[in-house]
Amino acid sequence: MAAMEERSPMDPREDEIDLGAYISILRKQWWKICGISLAVGVATLLYMFTKPNLYKSTAVIMPSLDEGKQTPALGALASMGISVGGPSKIEDLEVLFKSNDLTARVFTRHNHWPVLLGDAYDHATGMLRSSRLSAESGKDKAPKPPGDWDAVRAASKAFVVTTNRKSGSLILSFESTSAQESATILKDYLDEAKNRLQEEAFDRATNNKKFILEQIGKTVDALNRDRLYSLLGQEVEREMMARNREQFGFRVIDSPRVPDRKSKPQRIKGAMLASLFALILGCGYYVFRRKR
Repeated sequence: MAAMEERSPMDPREDEIDLGAYISILRKQWWKICGISLAVGVATLLYMFTKPNLYKSTAVIMPSLDEGKQTPALGALASMGISVGGPSKIEDLEVLFKSNDLTARVFTRHNHWPVLLGDAYDHATGMLRSSRLSAESGKDKAPKPPGDWDAVRAASKAFVVTTNRKSGSLILSFESTSAQESATILKDYLDEAKNRLQEEAFDRATNNKKFILEQIGKTVDALNRDRLYSLLGQEVEREMMARNREQFGFRVIDSPRVPDRKSKPQRIKGAMLASLFALILGCGYYVFRRKR
């Protein structure tokens, strides 16, 4: 008991952080810390000047309002096992624009390879240059024309599809080193998506009309024949709408525009963040070294 009574209680000041001591440490090393921070910021700024400017073009689309409506005649078609309708929901359009087939279709039908592939594309020959990886691995070094997978890989980061389910809209964007090409490529995405929807509608209408005409030839009952003729008229009407309507499948709310400002890189902001990060690390380093 006597030994316990002689033990002095723990000084509460031992757990307190002496900010004055830390400030004193940083005050002695402030010129080193600021110098390192400034050097990192300048180096980051110089590095970012080596990166090309990127320009992003955006577009907003929505499904057509009347694409998802079905008349009683179309319901009868569906009950007979005939495919009716087309992509009209926002989820269907999202899948369409994210598909590799659409990307390959855009870049194989339109010559956007110089912007998409950059230095990897030879403008004179229209071929892909042999990469350093193929040269080191000893693979075939012969130049080859760009293909579907080259387009899919190169456009995976440049083309972005964002879904706003609250408003039921789809936001599309394409980013490249050319402001004009960014808008042109995005417009080609919209055109090719619309063409694909129209082609599918034409094929579906053709098959349905063929099937209905076969059923008409087999049907003797006058009432059933009238119903089949009504279904045939519906298919003809849908084919005409798909052929003549400008915004079949989806409506363009905001069309692609040529951007007037770059989207990346944010050089000043990046340099300031790098400088601030270096300043924090410098302060932590000198405080930790002093405590050791």
